[in-house]
Amino acid sequence: MAPPPSSSLSIVNLLTILCICISTPSSSSHTTLTLSLTHHITPKTNNQSSHLKHTINSLASSSITRAHYLKNPNNNTSSSSTQIPLFPRSYGAYSISLSFGSPPQKLPFLMDTGSSLVWSPCTNNYRCYDCRFSDVNQTNTPKFIPNRSSSAKMIGCNSKECGWVSGSSQQTPCNGNESCPAYTIQYGSGSTSGFLISDTLDFPEGDVSDFAVGCSIVSTRQPSGIAGFGRGSSSLPNQMGVKKFSYCLVSHRFDDAPVSSELVLVRNSTNSTNSTNSTAGGSEMSYTNFQKNPMNSSEAFQEYYYVNLREITIGGKSVNISNEYLVPGADGNGGAIIDSGTTFTVMDNVPYDLVAREFENQMSEYKRAVDVESETGLRPCFDVTGKSAELPEFTFHFVGGAKLSLPVADYFSFVGDDGDDGVLCMTIVSSNLIGSNSSIGPSIIVGNYQQQDIYFEYDLENGVLGFRKQICK
Repeated sequence: MAPPPSSSLSIVNLLTILCICISTPSSSSHTTLTLSLTHHITPKTNNQSSHLKHTINSLASSSITRAHYLKNPNNNTSSSSTQIPLFPRSYGAYSISLSFGSPPQKLPFLMDTGSSLVWSPCTNNYRCYDCRFSDVNQTNTPKFIPNRSSSAKMIGCNSKECGWVSGSSQQTPCNGNESCPAYTIQYGSGSTSGFLISDTLDFPEGDVSDFAVGCSIVSTRQPSGIAGFGRGSSSLPNQMGVKKFSYCLVSHRFDDAPVSSELVLVRNSTNSTNSTNSTAGGSEMSYTNFQKNPMNSSEAFQEYYYVNLREITIGGKSVNISNEYLVPGADGNGGAIIDSGTTFTVMDNVPYDLVAREFENQMSEYKRAVDVESETGLRPCFDVTGKSAELPEFTFHFVGGAKLSLPVADYFSFVGDDGDDGVLCMTIVSSNLIGSNSSIGPSIIVGNYQQQDIYFEYDLENGVLGFRKQICK
C-alpha cells in the first residue's frame, strides 16, 4: 500500500528540518563485530488458546504477505495484499540495535536478508500510518534525529549511493548540487519514504564512516526500521565490506521471554574461515554454494540469496518436485531463497501440495484436525492427543551433497486448546493466496521459522552458505 496522497507533499516540506553538518569521518581497524539478535513476539492475551491460534494465524498471514512482496517487488497493486490480516512484525521477527551519528543514537532495526536498504524512522516529524498495533506505542517510536549529529550529511543526486535507491534505469535531472531525490520503498503490506543521508555507524570496536542510511519521514504499516542484509549495494554487509556474517536464531516461544542470540560480522578475509571446522553438539558444518542470481531477472531479485536446492525428502522419501521449482530460470522465477524476513516457509502451490500430501500419507494413523486448520490457516494439522507422535524427518538436499535435516519443531508446531499439546500443524504455507502472480519469483522461500536452532554462515567472499544444527542461545 502506498502512503496517503498527502505524504509526498509532507516529505518535500519536511526536507527543511534536516539541518545537517559535515565532520571528518573515522574508520574502524577491527575485523570482527558482534551484535545481539533479538526475537520479537506478539503480546499475550488472557485466553492462552486464543492467543496461540491467533499468533499462528498472524504468522501464516504475514508470511504470505511477505512472499507477495518478494515475488512481486515492483508490483504491489494486487488486492490480495490488502485482504490478508497483518502481523505487527511482518518483515522480520528478529532485530538488532545499531547506533548512528555523532554522538551515537541507538535504534532498533529488523534484520532482513531479503532487502538491502538500511533505513530508520527519522526526525521528530516522522509519521507511520496504519501502525496502530497492540504492541506498538507510536508516541515512543525510536527516531534518528539528523540535526543532533555533527557527522550527518545529505547525499548528492549524482552520487553512486543515490543510484542505489533511484534505480540504475532511472535518470533523474541533476546539476550536481542537488540532494538525492526522495525514495519510496515498497514492502509486502506497507512502504516507507524519505531521503538518503550519510552518517557514522558506531560500534564499540570502531566506527564506520559515511554509511548511507535512509532517513524515512513517512511509512505505512512499518513501525520499525529495517537493516537490509541482502546482496544489493546498499546493504549493511556490502557497505561495511563484510566478508562473512553468521547467526543462530533462537526459538519462537510465543511468549514474552526476552531472549537473544548473536549476529557476527567478519570484515577481514583472513578471519572468514574461522568456523569452517567448528562443531556444536556433535554437528559438523555443511556447505553449499549460493546460486548465481539470474542476470535477466527483476533488479530486486538480484538482492536475494538463492540456494542450489536439489530435492526435498520426507521420512527419507523423495518428494517429486520438478526442477522448475528447485532451480531459478533466467528470469528469476523458480528456485529457492533463504530469507530472514519471512516467518513460515512459503512454497508455490505445486511443491507445497506435494509436501503436504506426503506428510498426510506418512501420518495417516493420526486424525486430521480440520477445525484447527481453518482457525490457523495451516495444513495439515493432526490430533495427537494422548499419543506419542512420531514425525517423518524433513530434509533439504543441496547440489554438491550437503543436506539439512530440520529440527522437528521447525516444521511442526503444537497448537492445542488451553495449552494442551494435542494438535500438531505443519508450519509451511502455500503461496496460492497471492493469486495469479504466485508463480512469479522464487518458488520456495525458506523463512526464519525453519531456521530456528540452526547456525547459518553467509560466506559472501566465496559465495558459500554454511549451516549446522545447534541449540541457539
